[in-house]
Amino acid sequence: MEEYSQGFIQIYTGEGKGKTTAAIGLAVRALGAGLKVAFLQFLKPDTSSEVLILKQFEPNLFYQNFGEGKFVRGKVNQSLKDNLLKGWTLAKKLIKEGSYDLVILDEIFYALEWGIINLKEFLEVLKEKADKVEVVLTGRKAPQEIVEMADLVSEVKKVKHYFDRGVLARKGIEK
Repeated sequence: MEEYSQGFIQIYTGEGKGKTTAAIGLAVRALGAGLKVAFLQFLKPDTSSEVLILKQFEPNLFYQNFGEGKFVRGKVNQSLKDNLLKGWTLAKKLIKEGSYDLVILDEIFYALEWGIINLKEFLEVLKEKADKVEVVLTGRKAPQEIVEMADLVSEVKKVKHYFDRGVLARKGIEK
């Protein structure tokens, strides 16, 4: 196996479906290569099918959810703010200490947009990341400052989606 020596910063952003799926695919690839993965999920429920399969990779995969079991609609309550900050505290530690080869912060950008996580602090943590740590950030509305710092940025664009016809999330496909 090749030496894993340099970690980069990746972003999966945009209005289309597939950002989390891309990050999970990368997590599975990393696990297959013998790397250790931390998958921190912000905002999304921890009940989806991908979470069930990810948990089967423990102890090589560490999974933690910092949402409230549902999608956020409307005003952010204090409990959610506290959860997001708890997740951010853990994320900072994992990114800086280097105990995981791949650290995924899924749906992190809303916490920045809402001002729950300070953008300047976020940028500093990315600058101070352990050399070998690959950091993957997903979510809509990636801040331009983070996009400029990142090494890889993929934008997922919705061209057409069956949700627009009233099709709800299906088990094993969207949840």
